[in-house]
Amino acid sequence: MNMVNNSTKEKPGTIKSYSSTMGTDRTLGQAGNGSSVGDLTARNHSQHENENSENNNSTHQRQSSGDDRKGSSSDKKPYLHQALSMDDTTTSSRISNGSNTTHQPSLLTWSFYLLLGGIILGMVLPTNPHLPSRTWQRLSNIVGYTYFLSWSLSFYPQIFLNYQRRTTRGLSVDFCVLNVLGYICYTIYTTNFYWNENVIKAYRDKMSGGGLAGDADNEIITQTAEITVQGNDVAFAIHAILMATVTLSQIGMYDTFLVRPPSRRVYVVLFSTGALCLLYILSTWIYQGEVDFLGFLYVLGTIKIGVTIGKYVPQALLNRSRKSTVGWNIWNVILDLSGGVLSLVQLLGDCADMRDWTGITGNPAKMALALVTICFDLLFLVQHYILYPDMKDGSSYSPLPVIESTNII
Repeated sequence: MNMVNNSTKEKPGTIKSYSSTMGTDRTLGQAGNGSSVGDLTARNHSQHENENSENNNSTHQRQSSGDDRKGSSSDKKPYLHQALSMDDTTTSSRISNGSNTTHQPSLLTWSFYLLLGGIILGMVLPTNPHLPSRTWQRLSNIVGYTYFLSWSLSFYPQIFLNYQRRTTRGLSVDFCVLNVLGYICYTIYTTNFYWNENVIKAYRDKMSGGGLAGDADNEIITQTAEITVQGNDVAFAIHAILMATVTLSQIGMYDTFLVRPPSRRVYVVLFSTGALCLLYILSTWIYQGEVDFLGFLYVLGTIKIGVTIGKYVPQALLNRSRKSTVGWNIWNVILDLSGGVLSLVQLLGDCADMRDWTGITGNPAKMALALVTICFDLLFLVQHYILYPDMKDGSSYSPLPVIESTNII
């Protein structure tokens, strides 16, 4: 009896599981019903593993749900913080997962599409009948509409970038306001030089030096003194004023002009432009008895040149002060540069074909616009790729530094 009691007595410090004991007893009892002890033990062991795995899965789900709640709470950043960081919009387009890399069209691909579109438009749309060479008529049309596509498409990357980021920070407000002003002047300039017969006649008389009809030499000059404003110039000007207005409206839509107002310099420019135009109209009407509309168009062309210089300067200074080109889409610059080069090629080619270089002085807005655009676009390329290379992967823009403080008004 003492031996039996000692064998059944539990050792101190040990804990015996009732459930495991009962499970063993059931297993031994079932073994006598035709099942081997090994099979039943394995079955019982698998049941315990399933229960343990279910418990582990439920624990993991609770932990993951907790992490998700933490992540969601950390993602609740202020609106301005999200707009400045651009995490959601840039990461989805740039991050590659192994072989699932998203390849954006290369510069060579875009160049091919632009050239193809320019060739199609140049072959379909009417040419300039005042150009002597039939071959250059078609080539000039192709070059002109290729530059039209380049300059016109240069507006869209910035518009889409503003839409994706839901902010226009990094884009100069002064640039946008002056851009609208400049293209208003340029649209009035090109449309009148292209469609207004009185302006065309006044231009020919002025550039021919008022030649006599019976003078053969002067008659040749009158025939060659043609306006170098083309249909693609008019199409670009109308499209540009629309897109520039859309870009300016995005500032009021996403950031409001109360938060990002134009500088005082812009108001000075706007007032000076209006005063200059009014002064010229009144002075010519007083001294000549009529308004010199051709001269007024040249005044608008001069304003466009000045505004073009003035609108690029704030953006260049903004990039320099921020030591970054974030928010200033580089595709805008590349397309703008391509359009400026092609516009200059068309103007010089037309003058060479007509053997009349007064087309340059007679159309100073187009010449100066191309030169100023080329110079500033080269500066922007240097800022983006050399001075302030924010991105190493060749993206058009990079995220702004994360702002830790949430006390932003």
